[in-house]
Order: sequence, then C-alpha cells, then structure tokens
Amino acid sequence: MNQEQLGHGIQKGLEIWSLQSLCDLAILAGFAALALMAGRIYLERLKSQLTLRVAKETWESLADLLVDGLLAGIALVGLLVTNMDIMADIKIGLPFVPVAFVLMAVTLVVRLFHGGSVVGSKAWVVALGLLALGCLLNWFGFTFVMEGAGDEYVDLHPSSKAFWDGLEHLRSNKNPDLAMATFRVASPALLLVFVWAVMAGGVRTVRWAGKQASAQNKSR
Repeated sequence: MNQEQLGHGIQKGLEIWSLQSLCDLAILAGFAALALMAGRIYLERLKSQLTLRVAKETWESLADLLVDGLLAGIALVGLLVTNMDIMADIKIGLPFVPVAFVLMAVTLVVRLFHGGSVVGSKAWVVALGLLALGCLLNWFGFTFVMEGAGDEYVDLHPSSKAFWDGLEHLRSNKNPDLAMATFRVASPALLLVFVWAVMAGGVRTVRWAGKQASAQNKSR
C-alpha cells in the first residue's frame, strides 16, 4: 500500500465515521425532541419560577425553538443520508430509520405551519403521535438492526443466530436491494415534505406581508 492509497483509506474512513455518527446523533435527537414535547409540563413548572415577564416569554420561545431546531436538524440529516452512496457506506436500519426521518420531517411542518406547536390542540396531538412513532421506528432500527447482537453474543447463544442474522440483513450496507427500494420511497417523500414546507412557508409569509401592508396603510 503506497502513501496515496493510505491517505485515501484514511479519508474514506473519516468520511464513513462522520456520516455514521451524524446519523446516530439524529436518532438520539429525535428522542430529545419527543421528551421536550411530551414533558412540556415540566418546562412550564420551571417557567412558573421565573419572575420577569420577559424571561417567561423568552423561556417559552426557546422551548419551542429547541424542539423545532432538533426536528430541522433531523430532517436535514435525513435528506443527507438517504441516498444510495451513503447507505452503501454506513449501516442504516431499513426501512425503519429512513421512514422515521420522513415522519419527523412531517412533524416539523405540522408544528411550524399547521398549529402543531399549540399544546393540547389536535395538530399538537398529531405531531406528538408522528414523533413518537418515528422514535419507535428509530429505536427498533438502531437497537435491533444497526447495533444488533454481535458474533460474541451469538456464539454464546447459538439458538438466536437465525433471528439476529435476519435483522442484520436489514442493514443498508448489507442489503442493496432493500436499500434501493427504501431510497425510491423515502427520498421522494423527503423531497415532497421539503416542497410542502417551502410552499406553506411562502404562503404564510405572503399573508403576513399583506397584513403588515394593510396595517401600515390604516395607520397613515
């Protein structure tokens, strides 16, 4: 192995490690977002201890921004890793993790543009349900597929070999056919959600600008 091949190998290894770590962090971020949404009552109790009105409003805004920021990061990671080249390099639990990324992207759009950030509303319940389902899919995909039992465990429990081998076959770098099938569904779905978000945001922005212009005209 010459120096050029060694450098290429190190570069490729760092790329794979970075992408795998990014995917794993996105999975964990989903659980953090779910905890913040479902545990809003805890945040409200902390807010009640604040004395200044400005501090309370800032606290509430930061709580919503944190959830939305986590979901936005997850959606971007989903767009990044849901392609054939990356799925061939790293292990992604198929079809669980890509589908979970789609659900979390939908959750973000519901929260941002359809009232999903209003606690107790129907849209909030829908957003919470989508996020919980996405976390469940990620949990299964990560725990049983991506990080399933290794050879050392299977050697001690040979009766479970068929079970774990079957789940290992669902890894994206081990099953190119399933990776391609998942890509054909998840990638267009993420793109459609992105287009939905842009259109919804554009419509809301135009309406807001119209209201601002109308208010200025009335004030003159």
